[in-house]
Amino acid sequence: MHAIGKFNFYEDLATGTMSQSFAATQVHQHGTPYILVVAVGGEIVLADRRSGWRELLSQIGPFQGDRLPNRIAQIVRRHHENPPAEAAATVMIADEDVVVSINALDGEEAYACSLWRFQRARALEMARRRYTLTNRECELLDRILHGDATAEIARLLSISPATVEWHTKRLLLKTDSQNRTQMATRTLGWLPDPS
Repeated sequence: MHAIGKFNFYEDLATGTMSQSFAATQVHQHGTPYILVVAVGGEIVLADRRSGWRELLSQIGPFQGDRLPNRIAQIVRRHHENPPAEAAATVMIADEDVVVSINALDGEEAYACSLWRFQRARALEMARRRYTLTNRECELLDRILHGDATAEIARLLSISPATVEWHTKRLLLKTDSQNRTQMATRTLGWLPDPS
């Protein structure tokens, strides 16, 4: 599981600060999410009527009845114990192709748990066009989104760690990002480009 980070979940479109909301970007890239309401302890309080969420959760880890897989339940507990700024969500790519976001529900001891099937190829193609990325930069970005460290990326792409760092610096410049986490969230459309 690769934690992408914590960031503002809702954008105020009225202020014109963003062209798309997080939710609109997600639906456009990955389809309508499955939504669960969960308690701090990982119990599923309310589940999406569509049955597909069970398949996504089972990819993350075993779960029984009304309990989240342990990996997701731990994220909910961490989110509860260390709450991010107002209206912020914890978002991660869990498993190979499942995006999970956890967001507190106002005035409740419950959390919205959203699940998406991550369409990696589509997200990378959108990033390629948005930032004019080369094939090698897209390969590297894919490995970064997968959560791989520099040494692992070098091994998988058959290049030196120094070359990985060089490409990473170019990606950071092209995306106007400070670090890999910010770059990942920005290239996935979860953070706006700086004005």
